[in-house]
Amino acid sequence: MTKEKKNSHKEKRDSHLGKLLGEPDEPLTKSKKKDIQTQKKAIREELKEDSLEDHIYSVYILQRVVYETLLLCKKSDPNEAIGILLGYKYQYKGKKYVKVVDWVTGKAYSSHAYAEFTPEGVRQYTTIIEEKYGGSENRPKIVGIFHSHPFGSNPHFSSTDYNTFLNFPYDAEHNVFVLIDPRSNYYKSYIVVSEDGEKDLKEVDWIEYTVK
Repeated sequence: MTKEKKNSHKEKRDSHLGKLLGEPDEPLTKSKKKDIQTQKKAIREELKEDSLEDHIYSVYILQRVVYETLLLCKKSDPNEAIGILLGYKYQYKGKKYVKVVDWVTGKAYSSHAYAEFTPEGVRQYTTIIEEKYGGSENRPKIVGIFHSHPFGSNPHFSSTDYNTFLNFPYDAEHNVFVLIDPRSNYYKSYIVVSEDGEKDLKEVDWIEYTVK
């Protein structure tokens, strides 16, 4: 191929790419180029901020917590299991989210359709938290409960669950409640919401994370 043909081919290709990219046919002045660059930068920053906002989940659960709570529920099958979730509540750009970093449990009354902490169980998990975290200023707080329904299906809260979870001491707004079916491996996350003065449990997206 001659040099002239190569140049001609390159010009056609560049012209075609220019049209695809929306570039003008006429040369741009320096001031116009600067304006376009400024606009592109602003668009990129806006997209970046939107992307961060879109990727904020309501609940983040440490990978170890997911594994261990699911394992406990499998070991408890055919009885239901129950435990406490520990973590932190945060807010980013007006959006609240919870980070679950640990879990504890204690003695409970349980059957194939029921699980509730005994008074001794409450003392047990309270003692475990105190012994593990002591008086640390950054100690995690109780942010909710996990509970299992070993039925081999998509689990849903029972009326007993609602009565338990929407009353003191578990009903703080944006507390997390994880409902697990160890047979079907469902792992569902809910948060406490307040609407018109009434508290309810709302299913939300959650994500598993690891510590780097």
